Amino acid sequence: VAVAGGDQAQFQVLVRMRDGDGAERMAGEFLPVAEAAGLLPQLDRKVLEQALGVLQRRRAESRPVRLFLSQSPRALAQDGYVDDLAKMLEAGGIDGTSLVIDLRLEDALVHAMLLRQVCERLVPSGVQFCLSQYRSGPDADLLLDQLPLGYVRLSADFAQQPLPQALRDEMREVIERAHRLGLQVIGQRVEDPQAAAALWMGGIDFIQGNLVQRAEQALDFDFQHATL
Repeated sequence: VAVAGGDQAQFQVLVRMRDGDGAERMAGEFLPVAEAAGLLPQLDRKVLEQALGVLQRRRAESRPVRLFLSQSPRALAQDGYVDDLAKMLEAGGIDGTSLVIDLRLEDALVHAMLLRQVCERLVPSGVQFCLSQYRSGPDADLLLDQLPLGYVRLSADFAQQPLPQALRDEMREVIERAHRLGLQVIGQRVEDPQAAAALWMGGIDFIQGNLVQRAEQALDFDFQHATL
């Protein structure tokens, strides 16, 4: 939700899995296993295809939505993967700006050259990019200059309460730097009004977390009348 208001519907895609007993498993419980088995690219592609299907349906219903979607460098590096994504956007008549690919800071630091090439290939299609789980540092700050980003999602460390002064100062510096570069900043895992207030005072652009809405399948949040 935009702290300054706005009716743009936007959600983060969270992948879940049901085990043999029907219990829902969080991503952290099975993604490392999928990665170790070499299945992460296939999983990423399946999630991508489902997300594009949602975007296409919502566009047909005149209810456009923007989705933030994590993709691993291993998937993005596969031959033809990025070209296939661009073709699927075109074939589905999907506005590229409705898709934001999340790049984890940890991954981006290791695969900076690859991710820059991916960004440059998809930016002409309108696809946007978000550097997520962000904490300041020399290499991390350099990525803000090198990658054609649209968004920065702060580390959940900045949503803790009470927020230590050192983190408060770091947060303000990150937000100011991002704004100078024309990027919008998202505060994530915001669970209570105190955390939201601290982020708002720091100059954040968007608030995300259970304070806004808990994760669910329905995309029916009322952005037009949302208040923080």
